[in-house]
Amino acid sequence: MCQIIFKNENCVFFFKTRKHNGFMNYFLVILGLIVIFSIPSVFGEEIPSWVKNSAGWWANDSITDEDFVKGIEFLVNEEIIQVEKNLIQNKTPEIPSWVKNSAGWWADGTINDRDFLNGIQYLVSNGIVSVSQDSSYDKLFIGGFDLSNAGPFEGNSYAQYTIIMFSDHQCEKCVNWLSHEKKIIDEKLIHSGIAKFFLLDYPMLGEDSVTAAEASYCALEQGNYFEYLDILNKKYAGIQNGWASVNALVEYSKTLDLNFDEFDNCLFWDQQALRVDYNKKVALSHGVVGTPTFFVIGPDDQIEKIVGPQPPMIFEAVIMEMK
Repeated sequence: MCQIIFKNENCVFFFKTRKHNGFMNYFLVILGLIVIFSIPSVFGEEIPSWVKNSAGWWANDSITDEDFVKGIEFLVNEEIIQVEKNLIQNKTPEIPSWVKNSAGWWADGTINDRDFLNGIQYLVSNGIVSVSQDSSYDKLFIGGFDLSNAGPFEGNSYAQYTIIMFSDHQCEKCVNWLSHEKKIIDEKLIHSGIAKFFLLDYPMLGEDSVTAAEASYCALEQGNYFEYLDILNKKYAGIQNGWASVNALVEYSKTLDLNFDEFDNCLFWDQQALRVDYNKKVALSHGVVGTPTFFVIGPDDQIEKIVGPQPPMIFEAVIMEMK
């Protein structure tokens, strides 16, 4: 797996690919370019030469139009690329040759950065790239924690207390706690309606931690979130030793009632990367530095931080003290 990082004064863009084939890796570099160009403050900065090489490869048909459009659609609909909705006026069935030509011309220095971006805007404005008209989603805040991108919670939505766990799928203590202590907490606090439980990602133990978190959300898209988490816990075998590699994660999906192609594409295109990264930022904003870390939130937004794989009696005691 390779990583591509581009920094400017406002943002850090992170892309990772897996080697289905060499040219597809070059394609994701192009997507990185488009992200960079979508932010006005970046136009004045020098563009690395390898990015222009990638644009030239697409212009030379090393990457199919279909794959190119699919990647752009994801970036637009996730609002990584910002577009005006009212600019979408026409419907054109295919990418005109001048868009590809402009990519090649930009790659060899014949045209400037903005001219190349105009070609991407054309794809959006003419309906070649499908843009969701409603990108809004409900924000969910509990006790100052943004849980909008968390997976489904366990328990009653009306429970007065909330337990938030920040975890890493390669964290042995996290896995052991979920396999043992969590079952007791389920019985005493969750199933009884006293508290609800959220699991958020804080991947800190390597690249496979990030990919495993993404895979759980790919499973969520098909209604198998908790089932996939259970598989990850049972398959745990250490840190960065292959059990949570991309290929292994895809194989696990075959044991569930999932559309394999959809799951594979979700993971390959990193469609859940932003979600995982967002949850990690939530963790950092609340001072999380290791896993597992818990927060218990009371009905009046009282907050108690619990660090480490503590026994159920600690959580019970915190809730009793909040009452």
